[in-house]
Amino acid sequence: MRNPLRPKVGLVLGGGGARGLAHVGVLKVIEEARIPVDLVVGCSMGAMVGTLYAFYKSSGDTAARLREFTSSKGFNKEKYEHLQAMSPVSGEDQGFLNTAKRFYKLGLFFATTLFKESFIDPRQVNRDIAAIIPDCRIEDSPIPLAIVATDLRHGEEVVLTQGPARLAVQASSAVAGVFPPVVVDGRDLVDGGFVNKVPVEVAFRLGADVVIAVDVSSDVADSEDFGRTGSAISIRATAILTDTLKDLQMRFADVAIRPQVADVHWADFSAIDAIIPRGEAAAREALPRIRTVLKRGRWRALVRLLGFRRSWSVDLQGPQA
Repeated sequence: MRNPLRPKVGLVLGGGGARGLAHVGVLKVIEEARIPVDLVVGCSMGAMVGTLYAFYKSSGDTAARLREFTSSKGFNKEKYEHLQAMSPVSGEDQGFLNTAKRFYKLGLFFATTLFKESFIDPRQVNRDIAAIIPDCRIEDSPIPLAIVATDLRHGEEVVLTQGPARLAVQASSAVAGVFPPVVVDGRDLVDGGFVNKVPVEVAFRLGADVVIAVDVSSDVADSEDFGRTGSAISIRATAILTDTLKDLQMRFADVAIRPQVADVHWADFSAIDAIIPRGEAAAREALPRIRTVLKRGRWRALVRLLGFRRSWSVDLQGPQA
């Protein structure tokens, strides 16, 4: 039984595609350091990793499940390699041949999605999710779990705390155009990252006293080489908007962990063994700050026990790692 004076710790795992495999490394360090986790809130890939951890309560079992799938015959590597070729990460060779290949892949993608709701077949998505996520209900997870998705029709955040875990994870990670929307309780849901890529505030709403947030998305780096066409400028401006919103959300976290994964393509799931150690490194660096925050969080737990609502505001200096 948890000591009532110990702060309730919420762990928030953000979206970022394959970069989210770094969450496993963070979980490993938190587990080894015996940092308590009383609530897991996940978005997109963070929802997938977070769900596995909430049910198995083991970073080792979580990693094993993901490795088993990405190395299996059922994993369609060609589709993800296609996505990598379409949008190379910053610094990749952009010579004539690679540029021509990119435009060819883009053409195939748009031709496919012109008449279909997603690039990857819905049946394939269902098989993939079933191979990774246990057939359980969210409310039955040993660690309380919340999964964030986006309501496509109403343009609002949806926080799923009950219902089939597989369906919720599929909805939260349904990147628009790549994966099909998922119908949950009559709502058409897509990737939660469109409204809340690192849902820190959700964890506080669900009763966390202290929130540790893991951001694995790629920041918008300073650059003059973003293209001068209307489409290139539009894409970069949208990326800046998304990044700004994410940074605002992260300011609410008590501790922010940011693994260095910007050079990893969001669709490169074959890089799992290279990504997990980066999460470990970032988490180890953040451990002193986590321990300090846990001690300070006892006051918040006391305030909660006394029945007062917690009043908190944004730290303009941002969270420390």
